[in-house]
Amino acid sequence: MNIPLNQFYYKKRILITGGSGFVGKHLSHKLLDYSAVVSVVDKNPQCAESINTIQCDICDYESFKNAIKDVSPNIVFHLAAYMDRTSELNIVEKIIEVNLVGTLNLFKSLKDCPSLNLIVVAGTSEEYGNNQVPFKEYYREDPVSPYSFSKTCVSYLCKMMFNIYKLPIIILRPTLAYGPGQQEMMFIPALIKTLLRNEKFMMTAGEQTRDFIYIDDLVNAYLKAGISEGCLGEIFNIGSGEIYKIKDIAFRIASFLKKETLLVVGAKDYRKSEIMSYQVDISKVKDCLNWMPEIDIDEGLKITIEKYLNENRE
Repeated sequence: MNIPLNQFYYKKRILITGGSGFVGKHLSHKLLDYSAVVSVVDKNPQCAESINTIQCDICDYESFKNAIKDVSPNIVFHLAAYMDRTSELNIVEKIIEVNLVGTLNLFKSLKDCPSLNLIVVAGTSEEYGNNQVPFKEYYREDPVSPYSFSKTCVSYLCKMMFNIYKLPIIILRPTLAYGPGQQEMMFIPALIKTLLRNEKFMMTAGEQTRDFIYIDDLVNAYLKAGISEGCLGEIFNIGSGEIYKIKDIAFRIASFLKKETLLVVGAKDYRKSEIMSYQVDISKVKDCLNWMPEIDIDEGLKITIEKYLNENRE
């Protein structure tokens, strides 16, 4: 579809699950710029006043179904997820309950929704695990954590719901997103904020390679997916297509802030089942959704760091 995004989303009824998260906030703000009618379902909604916020747990099927019925969405962006990157066995039940059963509750609630045109589901490139890079969409999944296992289950649930019940679903598998407003639990914001506090940053040897995607590019990918009804049932990788060593990213940030002496490389062990090489092939999304990243790592890091610097000055 060649229609401009601002025209397509004008007055469209959009539902975002997990809309109070990092990606959800950026996506909802962009949709507001396009004059969409945005509703957010979240367990603890924290959104702009112009957004219809619905406090609801996706694991509570009845209340979730009623919330969706009230919104009557045209397009749903399903971002809600329980994120825990550890490999502890005791989190498996919780992560399946939220990520898999919660997604099933969404699909059951939408199955007979007459206004629905499309559901865009957030997966993760971590589903590919230790496959050879760059990851391609046809690779068999190889989950290496409870989180990536749960997202692999969601991918197969999506396929089943599309094949049997004809739910209009597209799956995106993003790489590591970064940008202003991200929680400190993630590597880049944790590094920036630690250095701004003039504290030492303890990290691994940093030899693992990663494919980073700037938040504005990721949001644009979701928006492009939302207008692509001709790609139903498909999975698309979203990333920069480039890889960088974690330690190189750390030194770029530290150099920008002139705080290289605060980096303590090698102070931490790698995570159990650490994926050492993490990169996606984005040729499919370029061809099918006419999407490609526009912000390279240097520009993205500069924007992000300057945002945090401005916050520190306020």
